[in-house]
Amino acid sequence: MPINISFFLLGLSFGAGPCLASCGPLLISYLAGTRKNVSEGLYSYILFSAARISVYLAIGLLVFLLGRALTAEFLGVISKYVLVSGGGFIICVGALLMAGKKKEKGFCAVLCRRFLEKDKKSIIIFGLIIGLIPCAPLLAAFSYMGLISKDWFTSLTYSFFFGLGTLISPLLVLAGLTGVIPRILADKQAVYGRIFNFICGGILVLLGLQLIRRVF
Repeated sequence: MPINISFFLLGLSFGAGPCLASCGPLLISYLAGTRKNVSEGLYSYILFSAARISVYLAIGLLVFLLGRALTAEFLGVISKYVLVSGGGFIICVGALLMAGKKKEKGFCAVLCRRFLEKDKKSIIIFGLIIGLIPCAPLLAAFSYMGLISKDWFTSLTYSFFFGLGTLISPLLVLAGLTGVIPRILADKQAVYGRIFNFICGGILVLLGLQLIRRVF
């Protein structure tokens, strides 16, 4: 079996396991809370994954150039900043979803337009945050790629096929299914929609707090 296909299959296993566990609660809560339709949910998932995969490419290259120990040390240093700033960003987005009608005026309205209505940047930031705090199995996979790579281009190729495998995940289906939620809520009273937004925002706030807590 070609080694690129092997890394693609490895990425599939990660996409259905560690990546699903780390990305799922964050992404699905956000997509559901912002009421995406099916096509918007899938598009947002692709943007999220593209940002995450771009970080994977950088990590794969770093492992090849610096080795696992130095790369782990480097990620350990920046992860503290990523956890605090990323956690703070996620908390702010969650708070906006929880704000309900209060976000229609003033500074909250500006933030809402920038990060909820025109939210490509939010999705990309989420992908970068998740990519920059890799779990131990993920770092081990990149270490193996770095060890067997003959040159930097080969390392990037392996990382790309691995990242492509993680893209084909149950999250792809879940992201599309979140598009059913706006149709369901459209037939209900507005209060149900506000309660649902509040719950999704609350989940994001808790996830953000968990990220910050990992620093201390």
